[in-house]
Amino acid sequence: MTYSKVLVAEDNDSIIKGVVLKLRELGVDNVQHSQFCYDAFLKVKKALKDKNPYQLLVCDLLFTPSSKSNGMSSGQELITAIKKIQPDIKVIVFTVEDKQLIIKSLLKDIKVEAYVCKGLDGLKELDKAIQAVGKNQDYTCPKATAALNQKNVVQLDAYEKQLLQLVANGLKHQEISDHLKSKNISPNSVRSIEDHMSKLRDNFNAATTPQLIFLVHNLGLI
Repeated sequence: MTYSKVLVAEDNDSIIKGVVLKLRELGVDNVQHSQFCYDAFLKVKKALKDKNPYQLLVCDLLFTPSSKSNGMSSGQELITAIKKIQPDIKVIVFTVEDKQLIIKSLLKDIKVEAYVCKGLDGLKELDKAIQAVGKNQDYTCPKATAALNQKNVVQLDAYEKQLLQLVANGLKHQEISDHLKSKNISPNSVRSIEDHMSKLRDNFNAATTPQLIFLVHNLGLI
């Protein structure tokens, strides 16, 4: 498969230049880019409407918060939204994120075609991923492959599962505290709930609580 139209979703100017240059070296003339998730989604939606869709999306996972995000602030959310309206688009994740749970979620649940970690050999690995995906082959860079093979996966205990489910149901911390107290479940203070949520965001490398809920839900943990 040759790519006639590719979208790069990335908010770092220097990385955009590197990725665009790599794609052009591989013969892709029409490379467009967006620095905001929602803008990237609108570009894909318009391309579909115009019957001139993108064949490939190269997407980061972390984006700087902006007033232009329109509620879509992470690469996971962007990729999921795009896959819903254009299931056949090929997706290569190109990111610094190397956590097993994130990689597994994107490959198994969201079904991206390739996962490449940024770094010293990032563009070389991206080159391999672009060519592999063009041959309808999946690809993970060595760093992502090693992360997938690690044994120490983060697990949730019963308390954490219940806490996350209550958050997913839309309860605020004070409401969660009242609920836990009514069930004689400890810890149940607002402070302890806040601390647990902060720890869970760190463990799952989630920038926000909605991103955390999105990730654990996709992993089938709640």
